[in-house]
Amino acid sequence: MTPAPLSSDDAASYEPLLNRLRKGAAVVEERSALVDQAVKVWARPGFETFMCEPRLRFEPFGYQLEAAARVLRHMQGRAILADEVGLGKTIEAGLVLSELRLRGLSDRVLVLTPAGLVGQWREELERKFGLPCQIADRGFTVSTRRGAAPVAVASLATARREPLRTALTEHTWDLVIADEAHRLKNARSASAALARALRARYMLLLTATPIENRLSDLFQLVSLVRPGLLGAAAEFRARHGAGDGADVRNVAALQLALRELMVRHRRSEISVMLPRRLAETVRVRPGDAEGRLYRSIGERVRAAGRGATPASLLALRSIQQLAGSSPWACAEALAKVGWGDLADQAATGPLPAKAMALLELVRRHLARGEKVVVFTAFRRTQERLHALLCDGGVDAAVYHGSLPRAEKDEAVNRFAGETPVLLSTEAAGEGRNLQFCHVMINFDLPWNPMRIEQRLGRIHRIGQTHDVELTNLVSSGTLEDRLLDVLQAKLNLFELVVGELDMILGRVDDELDFESVVFNEYLASRDDDDFTARIAGVGDELARARSGYLGSRERIDALVASG
Repeated sequence: MTPAPLSSDDAASYEPLLNRLRKGAAVVEERSALVDQAVKVWARPGFETFMCEPRLRFEPFGYQLEAAARVLRHMQGRAILADEVGLGKTIEAGLVLSELRLRGLSDRVLVLTPAGLVGQWREELERKFGLPCQIADRGFTVSTRRGAAPVAVASLATARREPLRTALTEHTWDLVIADEAHRLKNARSASAALARALRARYMLLLTATPIENRLSDLFQLVSLVRPGLLGAAAEFRARHGAGDGADVRNVAALQLALRELMVRHRRSEISVMLPRRLAETVRVRPGDAEGRLYRSIGERVRAAGRGATPASLLALRSIQQLAGSSPWACAEALAKVGWGDLADQAATGPLPAKAMALLELVRRHLARGEKVVVFTAFRRTQERLHALLCDGGVDAAVYHGSLPRAEKDEAVNRFAGETPVLLSTEAAGEGRNLQFCHVMINFDLPWNPMRIEQRLGRIHRIGQTHDVELTNLVSSGTLEDRLLDVLQAKLNLFELVVGELDMILGRVDDELDFESVVFNEYLASRDDDDFTARIAGVGDELARARSGYLGSRERIDALVASG
């Protein structure tokens, strides 16, 4: 229908409006742009809706979404995520980060984490959330361009030293995430000083133990996230006490304050349960020639190590670790230090007994239709084991840190498909998730129990639907044989939940170099029996740290409401 033409009276009624428009100021582009941005913000749903959920490359658990929602809706993006270990604080932080970024609120993001977790954080954010990351090291510069920059991931040890410290603190961040944040509990430490110097609109601290030794640990972390919430330090001590958290005054008031910024879930309160670990140690008696070679290497390492320079000590420690893996692994290193007779024995000796035991064990699992991931710390051992398995008719994919990214992906995809065995170095212990496999074999054992834990964490994690079967192959009478005894007896190593070991070792020393401790005790020992006694003493210290960790977990449970 054609509209009727305007009458003269109708046209006259619009004249005042037309006059005002003629006299009005011209459109200002900046103001128009601000109006457009305001309309976009107004049109976004509130935080009761997760805009990022359709873009995720996994399905988060309900309690993880609930935690992220509480942080966004009620805590203004500044919170302490204090779930018990193994429940996915990284996932909760990633959800908060993704949601803020989609809404244009987190263009600049910094993740601080212990050095051993840098790779894992990068993998998690890129693979699960589709968030590009950049490792921040000495040459890092903060992007000053508009728009979202890659998430900067830095080790805490590197970030607190120059020149990276200045690069991180001279700009304002939208979001800072600090993993294992209990490392910031000492207000006088360089790590805590860095955290205080960082400027951020939003901040997340991740720790399962916001109280470790003293109630002041909790005060320090809360003050980083929400300065003034608990008052001044003296006021806090007067109101709640200054002990270890077991005897707290005005508990109800403290619990009420913590609800404003802390989220904690306990495994006992949610339906997500980790499967069991079924660990066994298979001690393999080495052949006569193999046993003599190992003993000879140990004797020379001890003799050469007394009074050696730091550089020489590193070389000797490497030789001893290589010898614990296989004769194949140590032949080249023995030649480099001038021990040609031992190098010849290592290169030409018979097949190691552990290798034959591995082949038999792998065949047994394959006969049951089970996939197997086999870990070794050294490339030379990996190469020879790959040849051994192939000669034995076993198809195996190979994964190590020197492979290009595409070849790493291909190796994991082959293993997820038809290939039944993955031979991996430590590289797959740092970020790759292999929950589709539930059988793992350690062909050799790192001296640092955290590396053992990282290996196991690739298959024993949320999403695993089977009990995890772990076999440690150990040559009888070796350093690794004695060390494993101590770790199992004093720590119950293979019964810990992923993440608990780091809590325990951190109580001994935040910067504990466990491999150096082991090697120093080995050099100081007169013989193997003396080393056994010395390493048992180290185990006693670990047992005390484990008891302390369990005590701190109980204290925080008493103070923090779950959920």
